[in-house]
Amino acid sequence: MSPLLRSVGERGSGAPGAVAELGRDEALAVLFRAHCADLVRLGYALTGDRGAAEEAVQDAFFSLHRNWRSLRDRSAMHAYLRAAVVNRCRSVHRRRARRVVDTEPLRPELVSRPGVDAEALAHEASMRIAGQVRDLPQRQREVIVCRYYLDLTERQTADLLQVSVGSVKKHASRALAALHERMEVAP
Repeated sequence: MSPLLRSVGERGSGAPGAVAELGRDEALAVLFRAHCADLVRLGYALTGDRGAAEEAVQDAFFSLHRNWRSLRDRSAMHAYLRAAVVNRCRSVHRRRARRVVDTEPLRPELVSRPGVDAEALAHEASMRIAGQVRDLPQRQREVIVCRYYLDLTERQTADLLQVSVGSVKKHASRALAALHERMEVAP
């Protein structure tokens, strides 16, 4: 387990009203305990890289700490953190796009196959779907993660990604069609 997640410890109450009444350090500690692990999972779902996800969460909390006095709505701190993580994950993708890395695909003979067990098969299917989602264009991937991983409504997804509801619908439709086509063709 990473040092960031190890430091989370026991999850605390992250109720917006209660947190808004606390001082900066206390509020950030409560938010960290309540939401750090979920934010790291969000970052990982968007980037496919645990280290980048943890760095995005750390940057989001640092930014919230630094900009504490300029916050207009302290009851929306969790939404601020989530939006900050999404934006930092976008930056990860921009940096990756600028950096061309030639990687050799993993050879099938190097991949160890788990035993034929229901749990192992479910895990394998889940990993295959996650890989397919990671291969989607950035905006489609963000919409799918928000809608089906975070279980946000179309309106909440639109607000988080700062796009229209129509854009959310369009990207979700295209992403689901692409995933359906890829999963039908995949062995």
